[in-house]
Amino acid sequence: MANASDIITYIGVPLAVLGVLPIFYTFINSFFTLRNIKSSLRNCGLEATTRGSFLAGFVEVSLPRFSITPLERDEDEYWTSGARPSTLKGGTWTLFNWNQLVTGHAMQRVQYSSDLKVPQAEIDLEELYEFLLDRGAVPDVKGIHMLRVSGLWTPAGTSLMLSPDSTQTALRMSMPDDSDGILSLALQWKSEWTKRNCSSLPPSWIRLELPASASSEVEGKAVDDVEKAGSLSEKPSVKDVSQDVDIPKGKKLPKSYNNSPPPPSYSPSPTSIRFHLTSSSTHPFIQIRSPTYERYHEPLWSAPLPSLDGTRSTTNWLAPLSLTLSLSARCPTTCLNIPQPLYNLCLGSSIPCGVLVLARLLSPNDVPEWETPEPPGVNHLEAHERFMASQQAIARERILPEAQRQQAARLRQLEELSAMGMRARKEQRERAEREEKREREAVSSTRLQVELVVNAALGFLEGEGDALDVTIVAGKGLGEGKGASQTAVERLLVGIYRAHVGIDAEENAWAVDACEMLDRWRDWTQRGGMNRDDLRAILQNRSAFCWAAVAVGLVTRVCGESGAEGSGLLNDVRECLKVWKKVRLG
Repeated sequence: MANASDIITYIGVPLAVLGVLPIFYTFINSFFTLRNIKSSLRNCGLEATTRGSFLAGFVEVSLPRFSITPLERDEDEYWTSGARPSTLKGGTWTLFNWNQLVTGHAMQRVQYSSDLKVPQAEIDLEELYEFLLDRGAVPDVKGIHMLRVSGLWTPAGTSLMLSPDSTQTALRMSMPDDSDGILSLALQWKSEWTKRNCSSLPPSWIRLELPASASSEVEGKAVDDVEKAGSLSEKPSVKDVSQDVDIPKGKKLPKSYNNSPPPPSYSPSPTSIRFHLTSSSTHPFIQIRSPTYERYHEPLWSAPLPSLDGTRSTTNWLAPLSLTLSLSARCPTTCLNIPQPLYNLCLGSSIPCGVLVLARLLSPNDVPEWETPEPPGVNHLEAHERFMASQQAIARERILPEAQRQQAARLRQLEELSAMGMRARKEQRERAEREEKREREAVSSTRLQVELVVNAALGFLEGEGDALDVTIVAGKGLGEGKGASQTAVERLLVGIYRAHVGIDAEENAWAVDACEMLDRWRDWTQRGGMNRDDLRAILQNRSAFCWAAVAVGLVTRVCGESGAEGSGLLNDVRECLKVWKKVRLG
């Protein structure tokens, strides 16, 4: 029979061991959890204070909370991915390199290593948006509109920006966690998505290709020959910009786009010009900053820009058309607003078909019937009656004596001359009335679609290019479709800029005429229609009208894609950046 000692030995001891096992499990689990957390933090390059409560089964981790800003654009790390991106939750901001500032610490108590989260980093939303645009990301129209409408109630996972090929999400909404009413975002980026580099234009910058002229071609060839001969091998005392002609495309641009040296006494002719489009709360209209001439996309010198004070017609259209061209070419652009005058142009962008017929831009067979048929020019019955009356008078004169016959012939000739003068004045008056009636019918005729007007204008410019000396972009033709409009507007902008700064004013007078035509176009849009004075101005300068029509056609297409005022991508982005100054990225 078992005694008490046997019961304690065979039953009590195993029960005591089973009671201690949970404590051992908790201790071992906490130990390995702490080790895994330290390993994960080490792999991610994060410094943290850890403390394990082995008996309680928790690990306390104190992680720093950062405020981040993008690096300088000319730094190599700006274009590379993070050296050790975090694999922990909330650490998507470590995919890129940033300027980091510790703003505090976040204490977490976790039981398992998978529960550890990296504190979200605080960043300015506008800086984040411009940074991703510079890296090649594309805004998601639907996602940004949803963010503008729903705000914090936007579902997690909503895409705000897409990859450069628009197939995957680059920036999305995330769970708020401890954001306390602040917008929470998450990044996703692959190294193969980075196609841009420091030689690419930053957001809101635009580059205009300058057309090649005979003198510039000869000068450029001479510079290349001199470089090949090695005559520029000596190191100059000041920066010789002619040595920048053959700089590889991967070479970094200057740290500041505004600090290019002035042109030396001898420098190669530029092949392009770039400038920055900006706006501010004090100056809501688009402004042009830091114009810089380039050769093969490498900076030569900065060109001073006269004040855009609105005293000349070129000042009214240089910046708006530059923004239009940038938007049509899908260039990365920040929250610049499309000016109201551009929207007003869209309302009256169509042209009556009769105007294009009178300007000989379209054939009467290509448009609907719009004018009253002209009456026959000669009344044959009246002409026959006049002829018979003249013959009868001549026959009567033959039977008269010589003196009376001569006097009667003189009287008959005077009457015929008087009648002829009266008929000529009547015909001139009727012709003027017909022209006036035709002009009235032309300006009130059926309006054509914008595409037809643009195609007619492009056809005229293509045919008159040699005579006007406005060959498009280095001798290339206008082509067809949307690219033709963009190319023509780019050439127009080059002419406007040169005329504004006073370079070859006579050769670029056609650009000033086009701006004046755009001013007139804006005026007849505001008053609700074209009048006869506008028609006569078009007939006097068909070339200026065609340049203006191409520009207005591109504006209409861009405004149509951007949406009406108060909607569209640009307006959604502007409103979102106004509401959400700082966001949490994790």
